[in-house]
Amino acid sequence: VMATCGHDKTVVVYKKTGDDGAALPSFELSKRFTNIPEAMCFLDDGMTLAVSVRGDNYLHYVDVSDGSVTKANLNQMGDDHVSFTVLDLNLSPNGKFLLASTDKSRLLLYSVGTTLQLRFYYGAVNDDLCQTRTSWHPSGSYIFVTSQDHKVYCWHVTSQRLHCQLKGHSAAVRDIDMSPDGSTLVSCAFDKTVRLWTLPKDE
Repeated sequence: VMATCGHDKTVVVYKKTGDDGAALPSFELSKRFTNIPEAMCFLDDGMTLAVSVRGDNYLHYVDVSDGSVTKANLNQMGDDHVSFTVLDLNLSPNGKFLLASTDKSRLLLYSVGTTLQLRFYYGAVNDDLCQTRTSWHPSGSYIFVTSQDHKVYCWHVTSQRLHCQLKGHSAAVRDIDMSPDGSTLVSCAFDKTVRLWTLPKDE
């Protein structure tokens, strides 16, 4: 199963049929939202897609088997006010938490499927014109996020302590990714460079 989202305000799901390794995914369903979907990620079951939508204060959990949607309010107090947009969603290694990076220089940690805001992370600079991206360390103990001030920020998940700032780019950081063994973080930026960061073994 794979999914795409676009400025046509839809999320489109494709499924691969048959066991032929050369077979291409075929169209399965399309789900239209009231505004542009900004971020999405599959949950551990492989059949539920978490979707954030610009100008919308809900996370939409889409069952890709039938297109049904369950919503969870991004506002823990339950109010229907839009105060931020989630620009990136990233599932924790244990599948229990969603890391949401917003357009207000703030990251929030949610319990999957609920409105419960477990942690808040501040320091990185990301506004409504950016395309913030996040990454988890495989241990689940640290999170990383891109920033418009040319840095990559890292926090300890439980304590919310800012652990370090990776400095080296000369323009806004565009994307990051973590190696499967957690030894290397890779970043790319609008300075047209890709940088590899070697991480200590205990982190």
